[in-house]
Amino acid sequence: MEIRPEDRPDERPEMMPSRTSATVWIALTLAIILIGGGTYYLFSANQDTSTEETTAVEFQPEPLPTPPASPSTVPEVEEEIPVLAPAPTEKKVTLPSLDDSDKLAREQLALLSPDGKLELWLPGDYILRRGITLVDGLSRGIVLRKMLNAPTPEGKFLVNRDGDKIAIDPSNYARYNYLVDALESLDTNSLVELFHMLRPLLEQAYGELGYPGDKVDKAFIAALDQVLATPFPLMPIYLTQESVNFKFADPALEALPPLQKQLVRMGPENTKRVQAKAKAIREALLKQ
Repeated sequence: MEIRPEDRPDERPEMMPSRTSATVWIALTLAIILIGGGTYYLFSANQDTSTEETTAVEFQPEPLPTPPASPSTVPEVEEEIPVLAPAPTEKKVTLPSLDDSDKLAREQLALLSPDGKLELWLPGDYILRRGITLVDGLSRGIVLRKMLNAPTPEGKFLVNRDGDKIAIDPSNYARYNYLVDALESLDTNSLVELFHMLRPLLEQAYGELGYPGDKVDKAFIAALDQVLATPFPLMPIYLTQESVNFKFADPALEALPPLQKQLVRMGPENTKRVQAKAKAIREALLKQ
């Protein structure tokens, strides 16, 4: 499967509601489930981040920018892809209509979550339609936050202050471990098997967005490539503050797509873990 710039979906504007940054990670987790299963936060931990004080401040994400008129090219990610075992044999299943697919989608997704918590994150209805809409946004680095019910991480966003310098406190990163744990617990081959089982419904849902239905896998791969293209910034990560909102002090980081900015905020170890899962799913999909 080859993704070319001309095959990418057209850019679509998005209105971003004010929601916790945990929604980004729930979206990432569920979208990767969708990507692989039919249905979306560098360096080592030995970083010197000693500063004079630690202040608890709730992080308020910046509004998403309106996407450009023409689609952008996802950066190439030159990383070694792990070799996976062959995907399981595709199951023969009589699928319901897209309108009646919620029961099947919920049952299948519940089987992918060992502790059953993932089901609590799912919306009440239109699961596949919501999932495809998430994938469409993620393929452009945008997270459509209204699509999901998101549990919030415990505690508040912390920063270290040293004079006029403000940096992310590394203790923040552990607040998102439970989301990355949920993602890692999903079996890659089972995800890909489920994708192929539900593909006719996914193509229909993608077509309802105005795209060619048979291009749905290209949107999935583009979403994974957004994750894989997230850079590893130098530590510590410095911020600027305007009122109660923080921005990255580095203009290059501040210019990243919202999805990649949230991955940076989640810390290097969590980013590595999410990228490893994204690589494995991407390779398994391309093998098919």
